[in-house]
Amino acid sequence: MIAADKSDLREVYDTERQLLYVACTRARDHLLITAVRPGSEFLADMTASAP
Repeated sequence: MIAADKSDLREVYDTERQLLYVACTRARDHLLITAVRPGSEFLADMTASAP
């Protein structure tokens, strides 16, 4: 999807964040997330809300 303006870009980011959240919450036994630098800002959002 190509973002035509800022609202489209926001929608793309929101969708990506939601997909990551769903993937992480569906993990049953183990979850391994790897990344190269710089890491995704979505992961920072998730660790900030972790218990």
